[in-house]
Amino acid sequence: MATIRLANGGDLTIKLSLDEVKKQLAASPDFVELPGEDGPVLVRPSAVIAIIEDSKRGTAGFRVSAAAG
Repeated sequence: MATIRLANGGDLTIKLSLDEVKKQLAASPDFVELPGEDGPVLVRPSAVIAIIEDSKRGTAGFRVSAAAG
């Protein structure tokens, strides 16, 4: 399984491996149908900013830091 992070900040859990998700997203610039946890989801590849490998729901988190200015 993999989790994709969208540009709007949302996460989707996909029932494919990381490599399979990358292949699906590279196949088309338009919407791609992926098997989501709650059913199929349509995703525009340009909206995906990260793909995370999800090992038995042990998803790695994102850390964002801002430099003090």
